[in-house]
Amino acid sequence: MDEADSIWEESDDIFLYWKLHEIPFSESISTLNLPQLREVFTGRKNELREVFNLFRGRERKRILIYGWAGIGKTAFILEVLDVLHRKTENTLTAYISLPPETDLATAALIALAREMENDEWAQQQLNQMGLRPRKPIYIRKGKVKVGFPIAGGEIEEEPASIVSPQFPTLCFEDLLERALDKHKRVVIAIDDLDKQDPARARQLLHDAQGMLKGQAWFILTGHPFGLTRDILLRERGLFDLTLKLEELDQPTTRRMLVNYLNSARIKSIHYDFDDLYAFHPFTQETACTLCERSMGVPRWLNRLGCYVLLRAAKLQAETITLDVLRQGFDYADEQLRGQPGLTPEDYYVLNLVLEKGILSDASITLTDLERVRAKEFSEILPVLEKLVTLDLVRRLPTERATEYKPTPILLGKHEKYENNTTGDNST
Repeated sequence: MDEADSIWEESDDIFLYWKLHEIPFSESISTLNLPQLREVFTGRKNELREVFNLFRGRERKRILIYGWAGIGKTAFILEVLDVLHRKTENTLTAYISLPPETDLATAALIALAREMENDEWAQQQLNQMGLRPRKPIYIRKGKVKVGFPIAGGEIEEEPASIVSPQFPTLCFEDLLERALDKHKRVVIAIDDLDKQDPARARQLLHDAQGMLKGQAWFILTGHPFGLTRDILLRERGLFDLTLKLEELDQPTTRRMLVNYLNSARIKSIHYDFDDLYAFHPFTQETACTLCERSMGVPRWLNRLGCYVLLRAAKLQAETITLDVLRQGFDYADEQLRGQPGLTPEDYYVLNLVLEKGILSDASITLTDLERVRAKEFSEILPVLEKLVTLDLVRRLPTERATEYKPTPILLGKHEKYENNTTGDNST
């Protein structure tokens, strides 16, 4: 056996001891298939009831799901679409993450066309936008010799040319009519509206009002800063339901941890929540500590859980003790601070947030602004938003000012000092 094989088997042994065939945690819900999503999705019972009750009616509705980054908006709408697809009669569901520089009508057109793979016209729309259709699209042309009628000639096929639709809203409406000929209801979910600049997002919604009030059901996601606040105050007629997703409570977060672990158990092992080994390889204490640190934010739980297991695998730790857990937290801090794409300006702003504890227009000084090479607080907002998307900084839910604070994935100075005195002999 060569050295690489030996190392692989060492890794195999520790995961076998953990009763896991892989690390179950995922930073993006898009890496999970639908059966896995059903297994790990936890909580949100009241929110699901509100949404599903709307679907008992005949009138088409527009729903906005909003909440802070990482709170689980994508998982929620995918769960809703999955249930509608399986439980309701003759419903066509479509999902798309809003591409950059794309209007809502084009996004809806793409999402719907992708679900209508047997409709040639729908596939032509994808091809015209330069997207891969589910089935190849060809144009048939007659090839004849001089003096012979077309019926006696040969038929050739060539790939259809790519031409973007000039009127995406009208194209979508035409395609929707074709879909409604075969389906009782069409539900389209457009995700990640919150990744757009708030001013642009408001303009996108303004431009798409006619489409949104048309013949399809729509579910959109956003965050409660700028975009959603404007919609709630000025565009009350646009959405029939605006539903905010809050942080999960600790009992629900612990159940989510068990569900994630069960989704990767070997040999169909499945522990009930009250089982003694439900959190294995975590102990009851370290599982609770992990959940408390994630503060009920699913993405933080996934990121921390992944880094803790990676560190534990390196240490060949059979159990996630408090010492191993601390080293996992330290490893998560190290990896997040070293993410690719961070510029010197990003680090300047991040260090300022870490020093201040809470950074806002009210707490920043002229000296602080000079350090980050800015004249006004508004100039560093794009950097802060970038740090939010990287899970380095979180925006606090306050109406008084725009406030930012380090995420719990980053360690405070006191914690880093404690971890640096731990050593690597924990196993």
